Amino acid sequence: MAAPPPPLLLILILLLLPTPFASSSGDDLAALLALKAAVTNDPSGALSAWSGASATSYCRWRGVTCNPSSLAVEAIDLPGASLSGTLPADLPLPPRLRRLDLAANNFSGSVPDAFLASSTLRYLDLSFNGLSGPLKIPLPLGNSSSPPCAALTDLRLAGNLLVDQIPAKIAQCRSLRVLDLSRNVLEGAIPRELGRLAALRVLDVSRNSLTDRIPVELANCRELAVLVLTNLTASPGEQPEFNAFVGGLPTEVLTIPALEVLWAPRANLDGRLPLSRNGTCALRAVNLGHNYIAGVVPPWFGECHGMTFLDLSSNSLEGSMPAELAIGCLTYLNVSANSLSGQLLSSTKSQCPSSLNGDDIVMQYYDELVHNVLIGNPFAPEMGNIANVALHDFSNNDLSGPLPSLTVSLDRNNSYGLWLNGNMFNTTLSAGFFEFCKAAATIAVNLSSNQLSGNLDMLSSCISIHSFDAGYNNFSGSIPASISGLHFLRSLVLRDNNLTGQIPGLFGDLAALEVLDLSRNSLTGSIPIHLTDALRLQVLRLDHNRLSGSIPPSFSDLTQLTVLDVSFNNLSGDIPNLRHPADCGFFVGNSLLHQCLGTSASLPPTEATSSSKGAKKWGARFKSLIVILVAASTAVISFLLVILLFFVCERRKRAKISNLRTKMVVTFTDAPPELTYENLIRATGNFSIQNLIGTGGFGATYKAELAPGFLVAVKRLAMGRFQGLQQFDAEIRTLGRIRHKNLVTLIGYHIGDSDTFLIYNFLSGGNLETFIHEMGSRNVCWTEVHKIAVDVAQALAFLHCSCTPRIIHRDIKPSNILLDEDLNAYLSDFGLARLIEVTQTHATTDVAGTFGYVAPEYATTCRVSDKADVYSFGVVLLELMSGKRSLDPSFSQFGNGFTIVSWGRMLMQEGNTSEFFFRGLLDAAGNDRLTEMLKIALSCTSESVAVRPSMRQVAAKLKQLGND
Repeated sequence: MAAPPPPLLLILILLLLPTPFASSSGDDLAALLALKAAVTNDPSGALSAWSGASATSYCRWRGVTCNPSSLAVEAIDLPGASLSGTLPADLPLPPRLRRLDLAANNFSGSVPDAFLASSTLRYLDLSFNGLSGPLKIPLPLGNSSSPPCAALTDLRLAGNLLVDQIPAKIAQCRSLRVLDLSRNVLEGAIPRELGRLAALRVLDVSRNSLTDRIPVELANCRELAVLVLTNLTASPGEQPEFNAFVGGLPTEVLTIPALEVLWAPRANLDGRLPLSRNGTCALRAVNLGHNYIAGVVPPWFGECHGMTFLDLSSNSLEGSMPAELAIGCLTYLNVSANSLSGQLLSSTKSQCPSSLNGDDIVMQYYDELVHNVLIGNPFAPEMGNIANVALHDFSNNDLSGPLPSLTVSLDRNNSYGLWLNGNMFNTTLSAGFFEFCKAAATIAVNLSSNQLSGNLDMLSSCISIHSFDAGYNNFSGSIPASISGLHFLRSLVLRDNNLTGQIPGLFGDLAALEVLDLSRNSLTGSIPIHLTDALRLQVLRLDHNRLSGSIPPSFSDLTQLTVLDVSFNNLSGDIPNLRHPADCGFFVGNSLLHQCLGTSASLPPTEATSSSKGAKKWGARFKSLIVILVAASTAVISFLLVILLFFVCERRKRAKISNLRTKMVVTFTDAPPELTYENLIRATGNFSIQNLIGTGGFGATYKAELAPGFLVAVKRLAMGRFQGLQQFDAEIRTLGRIRHKNLVTLIGYHIGDSDTFLIYNFLSGGNLETFIHEMGSRNVCWTEVHKIAVDVAQALAFLHCSCTPRIIHRDIKPSNILLDEDLNAYLSDFGLARLIEVTQTHATTDVAGTFGYVAPEYATTCRVSDKADVYSFGVVLLELMSGKRSLDPSFSQFGNGFTIVSWGRMLMQEGNTSEFFFRGLLDAAGNDRLTEMLKIALSCTSESVAVRPSMRQVAAKLKQLGND
């Protein structure tokens, strides 16, 4: 008989055997049912099986995971289950819960205390719900002596409505590896206590309202791999970005040895990047674009062997690009809009990293952030997989010397874009320059606005080229016929060079060609008939050459051709009946060309004549009938007006009584005590006409002096009935947080039953409309005009490119541009078109804008585009240079429909630009500078949306014009 086991062994066996935990099971069940009780809407029936049947059946409920031995609930996973309800502050958790994922539901309320006081919970994801209130770190529950959230490794609260400051006590969650507080309404500074989180790997605080300095204590988080301070890209409906930090990025933070992703675009950062660093560099992605960083690009970036993404665009960097940086290994490099100079050299590594490997959490952030940037790449319409796109942007700097020979390390299926425009490169095209063509399937190159010369023979060696822009250079010789072998070519821009000879007829073989711009050269011969075989052609510009012969009538067969500009040549014969309405300005300057009939050109002459005769006949027959109808209508309308006037008066009376109940003014900044509803009404004289300082499409603006020396401008909005206060509140709060040195500051607003008005800072210099019309009585200098133009361009570029969500103004005109006493310009009424639109009770497709400034495509299709703002800005720039209105009465001599745009284009084509400029301005600035500005304005007002520059490009050109 075997000897009995020793007592110690029996005890160990008993301890290891699974035993029922009655009390634990009861707590688990109670906690699960409490969570279900908080759910008020479960459209998908995710919790339909949750009921108090048996003590252990909950382990089979949807989303519930139990420990296989103890049967204790360890995880609740219900992401994206469409659950709604308010989470109670005292909502309990299962006592041994390790993971809770309720992301992407519709829960409201605050974050329950038990969630952040649990001693067992490791993973908490409540992101993308509607949780609100401040984030609080409570005391431990019960008699626990452990710090709150001591076991928590992942805290994800993104996409909620959390307010107040980030609590410093969050540092007590000492095991945290992931802290994601993005897309909330958190304010104040990043607490320096976060530096105590030694295990922290990810910190994302983007899209909040944080301020103050980046704490240097973050450098103590030696394991920090992902730091996201701001994030410009936001999908529709997402929380915009309002973080605006003070000072620079601490050197100690930038050089954290584990840091792989640093993301802080438009974070208001200044200072300089460190010139050196100690230790290895693990950086993969750095985005510091749209800040105020000065100094040079650090050479040590070349030591970051895994770096594939670098964005330093729109800063104040100078000096040369460091030779140590392996440009060819970067899939995204953007240093545009700085002041970089010298030659562009590339240090090519013997081998670039073949693939990115790293922690799943790091790669998740890397992929999402980089994806959002690349989604706007120039190949997006053609490329399904944006991961196969590489972009290098060196545009708008002061780089000079020969073109670089870049060896790009790419997958053969990649697309590659190279932007070198807006620099001072002064060499010829070489085979070495096009070396990158061997590494990609689709190529786009922009060399415009440089000092390049020689011929274009080498272009045909890049057989995969998709887009090539070499306008505004000094290329000479003939256009090589070999270009016709570039079968992937969609856009070819060679305008404003010194090209001679004939247009190659083989261009018609380019089946993919959409844009061909050969304008402002010295081309001769006729327009090849074979060119009309390019069936996808949309824009064809051949103006300002020496072409002769007739315009091929087969252009009328091109269904997609919207622009055919052959002005200022020696053409003769008829103008083809194009499928799209033609601007007669596209055919001027050809003395032997038959008359342009504009949009009526599609009607044969006989039909037009018979139509005119028919109209006269019917007019005579019904003339007497019209007189009778007018008399009767006048009587009826008079009667209706009396009734309407009565109802309007009654409605206004009721509205005034109702509005007395709502007299609150909401402010976005620290407002003085004088800023009250009663004081505003008193200071405007109850919106008396005596205090009126301007009117516009969105309402009237009044001056209000609330206290001696404290003036504001009050815009009383002309709005219909609201669709709901929620839409208005969301839109107006977005506008209230937007800040730029050339945008009028929105201080606050009031919304009532009868009155809705916005409160802005008051600017004493009047508006640009008054400035332009008083140019004849004042000494206007070039620096004033140039500064105003640059100020407005920068404001618009900010709204289009750096503001999130992007704002399209839709009503750019001189009266919406205000000036201070020093003639600094400020753009007003931004965002109001959208504000009015979302708060109407009926859908509308009305064009927001003013006749004479509205882009033609916007007026005809009502489709909103940032290029419509570019057009309007161009009109304002033309007015600023000429001192004339957009629809000046002096243009009547040229016929109906003639505007300042037509006048400027006509004088430019005639080479008589001096007649365009205001005389006093011409004497002060000289013709050359003003002519260059006129070119910029006319490019903005191009009929073709595709040809118009972006506002960022316009701002850069205007700035450069001031430096010349």
